[in-house]
Amino acid sequence: MFDGLLDGYTRSILIFAGINVVAAYSFYVPFKTGQVSLGQAGFMAVGAYTAAIMTQKFGLPFWAGFLVGGFIAGIVGVVVGFPALRIKGIYLLLLTLGFSEIVQVIALSWDYVGGAQGFRQIAFNRYTLDYLVVLIPLLIWFFARLERSSLGRAMDSIHQDETAAEVMGIDVVRTKLFAFGLGAMIAGFAGALYAHHATFMDSSTFNIMMGVEILMFVVVGGGSTYWGPLLGALFLTLLPEFLRTLREWLELVPVSWMNFFPANRVYDFLHEFLDFENAKRLIVYGIILIVMMILRPDGMLTRDQLRRFSLPRLGRRHG
Repeated sequence: MFDGLLDGYTRSILIFAGINVVAAYSFYVPFKTGQVSLGQAGFMAVGAYTAAIMTQKFGLPFWAGFLVGGFIAGIVGVVVGFPALRIKGIYLLLLTLGFSEIVQVIALSWDYVGGAQGFRQIAFNRYTLDYLVVLIPLLIWFFARLERSSLGRAMDSIHQDETAAEVMGIDVVRTKLFAFGLGAMIAGFAGALYAHHATFMDSSTFNIMMGVEILMFVVVGGGSTYWGPLLGALFLTLLPEFLRTLREWLELVPVSWMNFFPANRVYDFLHEFLDFENAKRLIVYGIILIVMMILRPDGMLTRDQLRRFSLPRLGRRHG
């Protein structure tokens, strides 16, 4: 659909931004029931490896591998969700973190998928952006409908007070398992898209830092509304590219302007910092997270703001 309309760089940025949006929604689903998971990177890995095995080892088309990858990740999510039913807070974080580490170890030691050498020669999917253009609006529509459904209200009730929700007759176990499984399935879809765009992955691709980044997408964007993951993922994905552009602009400054102290020191610091390698990106993310927790602990966008400014919400009924 977009062949010839976008250059390779812009297309790649949009694809990774879209994959991050899908991954953010995978965290948002269990978070809607009060479950904070650091295992979404692990579920992405399950979907990615499953889809790659389906396409490379069994010769299935990408769409089939994509669906199977999401389905298997969803099943794994339900299995992981069972022991997560009765634990909360830091214990749930540790459980999901442990799951993600287990997936990494399996990927590292399983020779069938390349082991320490990584999974190579994965079939490239030239329509990844097209899939994202369909998938992301579908997710937004789904969450817009979910928010006004009885299931969505039950999930919100569990998030606010699980005991009270159970007293009111809400099936807490089934609802939390549904949320965990659905979130894992969405993460599996994101992993499948990633694997067939990057065409290579190893045990370090879906590591704990990716899980933290996914968490940050929702925390920074706002976890009280389904628009928050979209906003947070786009903001944190495009921020490095914006800072790289600033670095290019900085190089246009005449050298004669920087021949005196302290302008030369400031210039050297900014030029080096805006290079924005992976480690520096995480430093900036950490700074953003600290500032957000102080100034806007509920994220950039909240449900109350949507009501106050009457922003459009998909699925609203008129009349």
